[in-house]
Amino acid sequence: MESTEDLILDSCIIAGKILMENGAEMHRVEDTMNRILDKEPGEGEAVSFVIPTGIFVTTRYGKNTKMKRIVTRKQNLEKIVEVNNPSRSFSAGSLSVSDLHDQLVYLENHDIDFPLWLKIVCSAVISGSMMLLFEGDPRDFVLTMAIGSLGYYVYYNLMSLMKVRFLQEFISTFLVAFLVSVLNRYGLVHNLDTVIIGCIIILVPGIQIMNSIRDFLVGNTISGTVFMIEAMLIAGMIGAGVMAALQIFS
Repeated sequence: MESTEDLILDSCIIAGKILMENGAEMHRVEDTMNRILDKEPGEGEAVSFVIPTGIFVTTRYGKNTKMKRIVTRKQNLEKIVEVNNPSRSFSAGSLSVSDLHDQLVYLENHDIDFPLWLKIVCSAVISGSMMLLFEGDPRDFVLTMAIGSLGYYVYYNLMSLMKVRFLQEFISTFLVAFLVSVLNRYGLVHNLDTVIIGCIIILVPGIQIMNSIRDFLVGNTISGTVFMIEAMLIAGMIGAGVMAALQIFS
């Protein structure tokens, strides 16, 4: 039977792990963990420390220390919300320690996500809309939606098949740019640039960029630098994929 202290520390580190693995910025992770730690009497008796590859939580003088290693990261805002709700309820006193721990363990072991078909439909709509936003030809709207959804489908499958980071973006954008270039050569695509932009916009690392800026503003320079470098590498691979495909037709 775990003590109350162990349950609090376990809940704290599980909550931080879920947030980190699903795209939360470092400030949010630390804020959520501190809310859990500060709820019980003896405020300041425990402390959390978060870096992009690991989470640490310890009691005063290090009598009881727990850690979790962060191996993978993705973007799932739905799961972040699901962690915030019980942690804030616990902080407000409307949820017990054991109930908080049970809910967080459930969230850790169950993947809360939208179905693949809905993601593909949304990627198609975003691709077509962004193409029009960049003053593309309305005649390219349907093709942009089709190619954008295909590019996302390839990227989604490569994420589960490949263990090497950043190659997924390169392969997906290369395929998209190559297909658009072929259709443009046969006169089916009327504005090459805007169609490519619309198709690859879904892969642009907007969340990583915003997280790095947020962390910089609150003083987390280590995580801000890490996330900014990650975003730059993703953007570089996207650009390299497009340029490699266009170079074939130059």
